[in-house]
Amino acid sequence: MNNKNIQSQGQALFPRPESAIERTKRATKMKASYILKLRVPFGDVDMMGHVNNAKYLTYFETARTTLLQESFGTFPQGRLGVIIARAEIDYKAPARWNDELEIKVRPISIGNSSFTYEYEITNQERKLVAKGKTVQVAYDYSKGASVPVPELARSILLKQIEETKD
Repeated sequence: MNNKNIQSQGQALFPRPESAIERTKRATKMKASYILKLRVPFGDVDMMGHVNNAKYLTYFETARTTLLQESFGTFPQGRLGVIIARAEIDYKAPARWNDELEIKVRPISIGNSSFTYEYEITNQERKLVAKGKTVQVAYDYSKGASVPVPELARSILLKQIEETKD
């Protein structure tokens, strides 16, 4: 059997070296303010056998809301809270049913009325699955408007930013 036949069967005589693109798909050593561990449920998988793209926002949300509760407690019902102004995701590799995912989240910046969280999702092989960011805005529901980030929240966020710098 010649090399061409072996390659057509999905095998190579001489495996190619890992490319720069493949190296970047490995997990970084992102420091996190919170880490959520999650086994992918069957209902999150689409017809192609991988996690549906919209589910990643739910994974981000689950990690984010847990971090928010641990950091700030619960918000008074119907008054002060946070809303999402922006969300972005970079998909790096597919996650599949039953994968064990690790979702890391940390704040990376703070403005007058908003702050930004950064996320990283890796699988059980420590392979980078997705990364992303969300911008949260401090919002007063009774006024229907954004408000400055409260000073106590600002100090907690600044501490978390300092603790998780790379």
